[in-house]
Amino acid sequence: MKASPEKACVFCGQPPEEKTKEHVVPLWVMKLTGDEKRKAFFGVHYANGPENLQVRQHAFSSYTLPACKTCNDAFAVLEAFAKRVVEKLLAEQPLTAADVEVLLDWLDKVRVGLWIAGRTLGTNIFRASQPRFFVGQRVRWADRWARITLLPDGGQGLTYAGVGTPMFGSMPSAFAIRINRLIIQNASSPRMLTRWLGLPYPEMTRKRTPDGTIYFSKLCFGKNRLLPGLMDFPKPFAGLEVMQPAYPFDLNDCERPFRNPYVQAFFADLATLRAKPLLATRTEIRAINEIGPHEYELMKQPFHPSIPHWFSSSALVLQNYVSEVGLVGGPPATEKDHKRLLKLMNDLRHVNRAFLKKMDAQVRDPSKSNDGSVELAQGRRVISI
Repeated sequence: MKASPEKACVFCGQPPEEKTKEHVVPLWVMKLTGDEKRKAFFGVHYANGPENLQVRQHAFSSYTLPACKTCNDAFAVLEAFAKRVVEKLLAEQPLTAADVEVLLDWLDKVRVGLWIAGRTLGTNIFRASQPRFFVGQRVRWADRWARITLLPDGGQGLTYAGVGTPMFGSMPSAFAIRINRLIIQNASSPRMLTRWLGLPYPEMTRKRTPDGTIYFSKLCFGKNRLLPGLMDFPKPFAGLEVMQPAYPFDLNDCERPFRNPYVQAFFADLATLRAKPLLATRTEIRAINEIGPHEYELMKQPFHPSIPHWFSSSALVLQNYVSEVGLVGGPPATEKDHKRLLKLMNDLRHVNRAFLKKMDAQVRDPSKSNDGSVELAQGRRVISI
């Protein structure tokens, strides 16, 4: 049984059993970054049409979605672990591979939760009667990547970047988050890492049938070597990249492409295809044993007046990149629907480029700027295009 988005559990999509409230912005993040009751900007309400646009502004603590008690309790465990990982990052304490996995899981949860919130609350321009997936179906579902940056002193504050774009509304694959002096850029999409790591990867293919051409995804053999171009897009500020390939199936579902030592070396648990978290620098890509002092030095970004602009614009650049290198598609589709989807992605990239052009113009002429620099410094601006 399906429920309307306003009544469905944010985690499983079903009518909630023992209904509870899940904070879209986790409660511990609210408290870490300021007063949990402070009001903030949460986007523009589109649901009533272009003639009745309204700004969503309310307290952090009231930004909630319905959830089953069982689901909420299960994800509360992830939140508890994620809180410790973020506190370690802010204190520059060593991180393990398990800590990085927790961070990537949590970013999946937050990113998809923000997308569902936009659809439910009407701040997503692509608001639909029923989202195609919910948080529980997207944690560890596809390749995950994060770039971690530490500012010298970010003060207290919480800001998201990229979640107000039409691209994010259509495909919640990339965003950025700032928690006090910590900035994390995050992306997740099928094929985004695996193809360039030389691993088996999904690809869209077509098949002619009596009813017409059908497009569907299939798993291709990898090249069994690193390929140039892994997460290769402009990165204007310092950061440490961590990543983890992911597949939405187990080895038993598709064993043959994984039968070689090169591929198998990437996995901590081959049977479930749980890959090892990786660390990438300019000189190497390796499995993570520990993130220590040397890696923290790579995260540190000196003060620069353009950081608020870089924070916002880099999320849009990342969205465009992921929409091109990741796998765009889903269930089998007709040729007409597939071409329509590709055109939509191209149009959304043009919109992001228009946003970026406007941002650059505002940087050149600060009197015209509305990039949220003041709100960013004060922690009041939550959703930043």
